[in-house]
Amino acid sequence: MQLKKRLFIFTLSFLILTPEITAQTLITGKVSDEITNNPLLGVSVIIKELQKGTITDSEGKYSITVPYDNYTVLFSSISYKPLKKQINCNKNKVLLNAKLQPTSIQMKEVVVTAKSVAREIREQAMPISVITMKDLQGTVSDVSDVLSKTSGVTIRESGGTGSSSRISVRGLEGKRIGFFLDGIPLNDNKDFLDINDVPVDLIERIEIYKGIVPAKFGGSAIGGAVNIVLKEYPPTYMDASYSIQSFNTHKTSAIVKRNKNGIEGGLAAIYTYSDNNFLMKTPKEFGDRTVIRDHDKFEKITFGGSIISENWWFDEMDFEPAIIYTEKEIQGIEYNIQHAKSYSNAYLIANHNKKGDFLIDGLDLDFDNNYAYTTYRFHDKSMFTYNWDGTIKDTVFNELIGLPQGEIGDFANDTYIQKHNFYQKTNLNYVINNKNSVNLNSLYRYVKGIPEDKYKDKALGYKTNYNSTMNSWILGLSYEFNSSNQKFANMLNGKYYYYLMKTKLVDVIDINRILGDVEVNKSDFGVSNAIRYRFTPEFLVKASLSYDVRLPTDEELLGDGFLIIPSANLDPERITSFNLGFIYDFTNVRLKRFQFEINGFYMVMQDMIRFTGGALQSMYRNFGEMRTLGAEIEVKADVTNWLYLWGNATYQDLRDIRKYEAGSSAPNPTKGDRMPNIPYLFANAGFEIHKQNLFGGSGQNTRLFSDCSFVEEYFYDFEQSVHQEKRIPRALTFNAGLEHSFNNQNMFISFQANNITDARVLTEFNRPLPGRHFGMKVRYVLK
Repeated sequence: MQLKKRLFIFTLSFLILTPEITAQTLITGKVSDEITNNPLLGVSVIIKELQKGTITDSEGKYSITVPYDNYTVLFSSISYKPLKKQINCNKNKVLLNAKLQPTSIQMKEVVVTAKSVAREIREQAMPISVITMKDLQGTVSDVSDVLSKTSGVTIRESGGTGSSSRISVRGLEGKRIGFFLDGIPLNDNKDFLDINDVPVDLIERIEIYKGIVPAKFGGSAIGGAVNIVLKEYPPTYMDASYSIQSFNTHKTSAIVKRNKNGIEGGLAAIYTYSDNNFLMKTPKEFGDRTVIRDHDKFEKITFGGSIISENWWFDEMDFEPAIIYTEKEIQGIEYNIQHAKSYSNAYLIANHNKKGDFLIDGLDLDFDNNYAYTTYRFHDKSMFTYNWDGTIKDTVFNELIGLPQGEIGDFANDTYIQKHNFYQKTNLNYVINNKNSVNLNSLYRYVKGIPEDKYKDKALGYKTNYNSTMNSWILGLSYEFNSSNQKFANMLNGKYYYYLMKTKLVDVIDINRILGDVEVNKSDFGVSNAIRYRFTPEFLVKASLSYDVRLPTDEELLGDGFLIIPSANLDPERITSFNLGFIYDFTNVRLKRFQFEINGFYMVMQDMIRFTGGALQSMYRNFGEMRTLGAEIEVKADVTNWLYLWGNATYQDLRDIRKYEAGSSAPNPTKGDRMPNIPYLFANAGFEIHKQNLFGGSGQNTRLFSDCSFVEEYFYDFEQSVHQEKRIPRALTFNAGLEHSFNNQNMFISFQANNITDARVLTEFNRPLPGRHFGMKVRYVLK
């Protein structure tokens, strides 16, 4: 509870000490049809005197910040008469609504050509799915729950709140899929920051890249990437929320932002706690009994701040410090674990700089520097193992060395790993003209790891871990062409990878002899090309081809010095992928939208890296080849002004195509078999009913939504017989929720029920997920 108290005091102190606001006005409003009163999407809103503007979103809303003064605001949209309004900006916030009068042409259902940012991104040449802020509103769930409703995407979780989660895109997952926050790569910090640590209320949109990872992101990823884009907040803003869910789960977040003399200051605080004490069934080979997860507590607190200035040489300079504390108990599935626990802390400072027209007109510079100091501790020093009823099963005490053995593995652990992590990212984007642009991206990363486990060293009688350093550099270059009529677009990407690792290792035969310094030096390249052709304003086709690589990580290359032996000869994973997609997206002036998309994809992965066990030690090995053939289909439709329907389905057939067993000339007995532990057929569908002032009054909005998910049965080991029991059964789950907002969306109340039918849901390697559970959230926004 001390963390909760600290969170409250920290946030309250900021609210009290934050300076007053300068002479800036936030103009907000809603633009609607004068006849139907329906909100209008894509209306251009221009401040004439400043030549500054924006467009309205799908709810007809807009916002723009200007200095105190008198202005002329111009509203314009195809098929509507332009509207001019005068406004006096002499206070912090001004409301300016507008109603546009349709022209005679508009009455014939002419298509509105103005597009949202999400639609423009989705219509790029690369295969991309976009989840917008509208899709995130009202949910009490995490980001992973939202992502899992997307075609081609599954989330591999091992339990409840705070459990490890891996993004799977078209069957590829883990280290192969990039995870980015505002374009910053975070794959190497997943022990400290997970996708579910970002509250949905702070997100503007989520971009899911499939088949191609843009060169502008950097990062060593193949097959796909997820980029979470945070909201851009007005100069004065506060957003606070609290949710309570089943299994004693509590989540709260708060963000405040103020402006003074052109310098913006902000602060965010996020706290998550859960007992995760849901019922689960143990695997059949361990009794198939129903037990309570009684050792799975999770607690995490994050503090973050930002100082943004537009007064210095850069157009925008941003400094963002952050602190993250995490404590997690380890819950056994096969065995009852009662004491093992992990702690992870991270201390970060980030600096983001932007400069338009850098050196020459049309050249934009993004210059980012980030440093993180992280610590990870794992305790497993129990003297006992336990039965599922909580009684002691065995005493695990090594009399020879006088030390306990622990509950996990063959030796006790008190691991402590420190890491210094620095990376520098430089991005140059040059718009040559309205047809051609070039992007150059450089990402350099340095990591120093300092591991120690004095407890294990004492138990084994020698030192098991040594310091290591890593230097990596990824250089990306992309060229984009768009025809003058916007029908044809092409994007060509090229990447160069360089990787240098240094460490010390012990001799696995003679444990008293140190082999000395070991150096691993790798480099490679990747290329991709994507094209798009627009047959009509509504119908377009996409095609892309990619040949890319993923360099092995430090853990894969160097092991841990004893239990995982080094694999310095690992080759990079290589993938060749092809995507062909068709999109039909129609929107009429009544804001009724129909969107249909279908994609087919083919991938071949070579030198796939997998973790393999051995009689004495384990190691990472190049597994061989895998082929993927699949298709996705997605449909979204605004059936009426108040009813929205959506659905998608994915088929992904991943097959082992190795001719021989790894490292031998023996024929591969699983050649042609489906890859295990990966769903091959899944689908999602749902509806939303939304209505303004449903219960009377004004400034209120109600959303009722429901969805269902289906996953076909699949095996978590290679299928050797029709009688094989290592399978994860078919699952069908239903969710439902209600959101109601007051005072023009300043106050929100949300309710949600997940897995309403209490279906038994298992995930990878037969791990149980929560049954029926509920949540409620309140949120307050001050603009």
